[in-house]
Amino acid sequence: MKKVLSYALTALICVSMAGCKDTKQTGGDVEETTQKEQTLKKVMNPYIHHAVIPVYEGMADAAILLADDMARILEASKADPASEDSMLIHEACGHWTASRLYWERSEAWLYGPADFEGIDPHIDSWPFDKTGFDAVIADASEMAKYEEALLGNATLDEEEYGLLGFHAIEYVLFENGKAHKISDFTTPQWTFMNVVANDLRNQAILLEACWRGQGNVAAAKQNLLKTSGLAPAASRYSANGFGSYMTETGEGRTFATYEAAAAQLIEGCIDIANEVGNIKIGTACFASADNEADRNYIESPYSLHSIKDFTDNIVSIDYACFGAQKDDANLIDNYIKQVDEKAANNLRDAIDKSYAAIKAIPEPFYENAQIPEAQNAVKVVGTDLVNALQAVYKALTGVEYEMEEE
Repeated sequence: MKKVLSYALTALICVSMAGCKDTKQTGGDVEETTQKEQTLKKVMNPYIHHAVIPVYEGMADAAILLADDMARILEASKADPASEDSMLIHEACGHWTASRLYWERSEAWLYGPADFEGIDPHIDSWPFDKTGFDAVIADASEMAKYEEALLGNATLDEEEYGLLGFHAIEYVLFENGKAHKISDFTTPQWTFMNVVANDLRNQAILLEACWRGQGNVAAAKQNLLKTSGLAPAASRYSANGFGSYMTETGEGRTFATYEAAAAQLIEGCIDIANEVGNIKIGTACFASADNEADRNYIESPYSLHSIKDFTDNIVSIDYACFGAQKDDANLIDNYIKQVDEKAANNLRDAIDKSYAAIKAIPEPFYENAQIPEAQNAVKVVGTDLVNALQAVYKALTGVEYEMEEE
């Protein structure tokens, strides 16, 4: 996802300060935290350990399999560039789809490492830059650089925007939702995409390591972080990762209170709800006939995964607010019900209506981006769901949430 809007942290800072006032000091010792803080503390553990970390782990595991698939495709192309085989690519499509699903289901928590380490939009820039891709393949010196990167598992430069990540790989794997054949692309093209697949794999592992703690991921993943040069980034956070910043709050920490951590949780949901409704759907939906760039602003057009992407983004909000496991008992929704049952019920209703509104848009989205169903989805997600989340934010913090455009 290419982020277009950012949201002010002013309200979050106010929340932190207000939360600090809820504790009392006697003889230098901080007394028992308030009931609100106790409740919100319980919310953070299932959020981090049942939603955030498992989603990133699944994304990394699937990306590893995808990179392995791409290596086999390259070897098959070297052996027979004219091969009509599509089975290897079909397998890669499956692992691309799996990793993609997890990524889209993580977009309600794009704050923290995904932002700090520049991972988004590094792995999710779109539309794909086909002109730039063709230029790289035709340039012998550029290709030499990528061949060297392939041998050394090098991390790619963020300046190669539009050529990296999911959508570059999507371009060579899919055509109208079906797998390409090996002969559809040249060996140099498959070489380039092998480097991109390795880079995607490494960035996905980095996300897991940053949230979980570098020492808490599998040894093979740690080794890939070392060889790619990403180990220092993965170790920038505490031993238990950025997730521990939300489960262990306090003075001098990233979040002074659990209220502040919970406010960040809701802020991430507001961010992606606005993104899906007003940007991912809305940009193409309301593009004028002569605005080719906006009309082509379609996510996942080659795999025909646009509607699935939008839906999985709503799943990420659902996970954050209502839990990723059926037996989760301590959820932000439970606290909101205690203080504003109407806001909690409205949020559940807005999420369910968002699923339905998105599902009503048929694929391919690029052919249906301006139909009435798409226009309705812009309102249901970009206005109604955003408003419902803002009401939850106010119920949580007592502060009106304001969005600011960059």
